[in-house]
Amino acid sequence: APAGFTVDQEIELQSSGESKATVRYVRHPLDPEDLRRHIAAGKRCTRLAMTWNDRVSFVLTEALVIKRVNPLDVIKEQADGTLHDEDERFDADFALMAGELASLLTDLTDALGGERKAEGTEAPIDVRKAA
Repeated sequence: APAGFTVDQEIELQSSGESKATVRYVRHPLDPEDLRRHIAAGKRCTRLAMTWNDRVSFVLTEALVIKRVNPLDVIKEQADGTLHDEDERFDADFALMAGELASLLTDLTDALGGERKAEGTEAPIDVRKAA
């Protein structure tokens, strides 16, 4: 896994052939030899559970969709225990998670090779307009 990321105990591998044979590991230790055999047999990773900096866990799909984002205890512990008003707690939690997610997305983008550049330009492609 790239620096700052760890692979969790969930992965889905799918054959690219007509059968679309699929192997899923859920809450199961991932055996590197088993994974190598599946990849050598033509399967590719379609879902991978990861943790970023021991702070946020998530599942990354083959379409680069981030699912099941969960803050880990270290983030929850950072929340100010002196906040008694639910609105204040929500605002604090939201601000904390927004900052964490911004950093996660930056690191994940870098780990995946950076932003794709438009042909003949130095500017990144705006994926919202490209879709």
